[in-house]
Amino acid sequence: MNSLVTVAGVAALLVSPLAAQANSDAITFPRAGEVCDQVGQVCYDSYGPSIGITKIYFGQFAADRLSQNLSRSSSRDFRLSSGQACSISMRTCWNDGWNAQNKDKRLTRQLFASAPAQPQPHAHKQVAKQNGFCSLSEAGRPMFDGPCDLKQVVKGNTSRFRIHLSNGNTYVFSNKGGHSYTIKDSFGGSWPVTFVDHGNTGVFRFANYKLVATQNNGSSQPTTGEVAGAAVGAMLENLFR
Repeated sequence: MNSLVTVAGVAALLVSPLAAQANSDAITFPRAGEVCDQVGQVCYDSYGPSIGITKIYFGQFAADRLSQNLSRSSSRDFRLSSGQACSISMRTCWNDGWNAQNKDKRLTRQLFASAPAQPQPHAHKQVAKQNGFCSLSEAGRPMFDGPCDLKQVVKGNTSRFRIHLSNGNTYVFSNKGGHSYTIKDSFGGSWPVTFVDHGNTGVFRFANYKLVATQNNGSSQPTTGEVAGAAVGAMLENLFR
């Protein structure tokens, strides 16, 4: 098993067994699929440390600190201040840390019971799909505002966001470890992408474009902004796939 620990969990390694037992009450379960460590001020879901959830429960400072820590590590596995450790690829937590001999059934169930099962465990591939609402702007000028389909694929230390706008345009952002994304153009070149996780909302900035994608229940109706979206689609179809 890969025993790499995210930088966000490094502080937990310094916790003694007695302190770990005392800190067990500091681990909270806000909602199904969420775990928060009050000592480290980090929250987790079935994909590992979550910047969005951390911001909800611990504020912007904790979220920014986690974002910086994640940018220095490609592993999503983590250890809590109470001593429990969780492997995202194996979808399992243990109460004896990385010795991984005693499965923590409660923590495993809390994190992974409601998450979709992996059809190919050896590939360590996780897929999440969601309807959403997106806006696209160029140099601050609105170009699209309407419904979109969101898809995230995580495999090993590689993740990919696929955003399909209702005007037919699709944008694919790739990450091969760390916290840096790229988008490819039709000539095989790559553009750097700045990505900010705001929980249910993700903000992608590339070239002079800003794409904001927000999860919802898919009930939003198309708006007149789709007309502008079609125009920008024609303008970008020779550049972006």
